[in-house]
Amino acid sequence: MPRTDENGRQLKALLDYLLDGDVDAKAIYDALGTSSSTYYRRIKEADYPNAEELRHIADRFDLSYPDLQVRFGLMSREEVWTYLESAPLRVATATDTQIDTRTVRRPKLSELAPRPDAPPL
Repeated sequence: MPRTDENGRQLKALLDYLLDGDVDAKAIYDALGTSSSTYYRRIKEADYPNAEELRHIADRFDLSYPDLQVRFGLMSREEVWTYLESAPLRVATATDTQIDTRTVRRPKLSELAPRPDAPPL
């Protein structure tokens, strides 16, 4: 029996819920980078989905990787908080960069001339 989330949903059912629609199995096994036969074999195994598979799913469907890990019991919420609190806080500052806002005017047809090195038509 594969892993389920806290509400007993398997991965595909959870994706259908989170993405508010029917997610095709093809989209899932494409995200996992596996063949359809490997996917259908994996969904029957007890360790499906593992952390690496959840990372691929999170990347492909623009979901939170830590949230998926918590939902499937691979991490607890306390472990996520402990990790966040232990990581040094870094603040990125914006550098002053000037953006070149020149507009380039395209030449008029009357201003164009044929290239002298171009062969005749």
